[in-house]
Amino acid sequence: MKNSPLNHINISGIVSLILVFSASPVWAKEYYVDIQGSDRGQGTKTSPWRTVNKALLSVTPNQGHTIRVGKGTFYLRGTVSVPSGINLIGSGVDSTTIKGELLITGVKKITISNMNFHGNYYTYKLGIYVRDAEQLIMENLAFNGYAHQAMNFDRVTDSNISHIVIRDSSYNNRVAGQNGKQSSAFVLGNLTNVDIHDIDIDTRERGGSGIKTISDRWPKHQPWSGPPSILKNVRFYNLDIKVDKWNAWKHGWTPQMALEIWHTHCVPCEISYSNFNSTLSLVAFRNSQPPGARVRVHHNLWYGDNPFYALEVGTDNIEFDHNYIRGGSYPIAAWGHDPRNLNVHHNIFENTKGPTLIGHFRVPLSNFKFVNNTVYINNSKTRIFHFMQGERADQQISNNIFYNSSFQRNNFLSASKGVRYNIFFNIKPVGTLAFNLDPIFQRFGTQPSPYYIPTGLTGLAADMGAILPNGTPWTVGKQD
Repeated sequence: MKNSPLNHINISGIVSLILVFSASPVWAKEYYVDIQGSDRGQGTKTSPWRTVNKALLSVTPNQGHTIRVGKGTFYLRGTVSVPSGINLIGSGVDSTTIKGELLITGVKKITISNMNFHGNYYTYKLGIYVRDAEQLIMENLAFNGYAHQAMNFDRVTDSNISHIVIRDSSYNNRVAGQNGKQSSAFVLGNLTNVDIHDIDIDTRERGGSGIKTISDRWPKHQPWSGPPSILKNVRFYNLDIKVDKWNAWKHGWTPQMALEIWHTHCVPCEISYSNFNSTLSLVAFRNSQPPGARVRVHHNLWYGDNPFYALEVGTDNIEFDHNYIRGGSYPIAAWGHDPRNLNVHHNIFENTKGPTLIGHFRVPLSNFKFVNNTVYINNSKTRIFHFMQGERADQQISNNIFYNSSFQRNNFLSASKGVRYNIFFNIKPVGTLAFNLDPIFQRFGTQPSPYYIPTGLTGLAADMGAILPNGTPWTVGKQD
């Protein structure tokens, strides 16, 4: 082989070239916006611009430039577009306030962080509108005072949305039995490879739901007739969502939705380590369900005085495990669809109320499993399950503890198929290998674990309930 200049390039030279072209652009610069600046300035630290608008119009897109916004309140005077490939960084949520709306469309590699967005007391409908975007980082943000919603995302990929506080940015003017409207604090749809975590939402100022799915492809007046939204590899975790109590729908006393994944397929989704004071709704239409569609819901806490049902089941392949449900009514409910493969295991249900204490099913369930759960009933006579369309032969209800604090056997499991190997205390035993005994819960320490560890189980009864005597304690809810 003849010598060539190319033959003398060593491996270290090739690696150096790769690093040059793969790392952050060497031409990326930092620009500055300051309350004392001037839009006739240079955008430098010593000659900053006055407005965010000027910075967003002046900085070259897709170069990795950073705009640093100083302390103070900055008015956008309307809706302002964010160019692709820039970073918009404030001086802190308590220091930098943006009043107006940001429009983010057809972009990639954008970071927005460390600032507060304010709707100027409902002058603006929403805070950030995103379409057809990839590689977004939105973190350490707050939203207040928007008329309809804080954030509206559709068709977003490879992104991370985290550490966001949303207050007073939704509404609900519905009245039971009458028409009305409401909005959601955060709406999203058609996401791929997106993490949504450490989100704190409270809609109780003016009402409205927490997080809800959408799609631009849904007809306005008949959204169910459009193609489903798709959430592919989407994780929700470390959420804290508090919503108002009633009227999620136009008519009737319907509990409000904390997180509503409606007319949407998860391929897959994960919802974990979160606090909810109301309902998680999972509803999709089976005729368009893609392969691999499934949802896992685990290590969450439901609590508070809302009249919630914890989980609305309207899609296939849901795994619901290691959750702690305190209060509410019929914590697992199925209304208008016949879901398949609902697997409920290792959960604590505590002090739930009627009309049904656990499963309220208006439709038949295929391959329903209720295994290794602990049900603590506080002096209630209400039935535990209600299968309105009957039970399926492939049902399994086993290895559970059903405990009533009352000394009257007034409860009925109201289930018969697949019922075996369960503990009943102050409840009429049902099924094969039914144990009538007190599991003797530990009753001290963190709830639910180790508080609900059964200390009185030996032999065959040792593998009962959500927390095993020698098992590892587990935590629920938002993690600090």
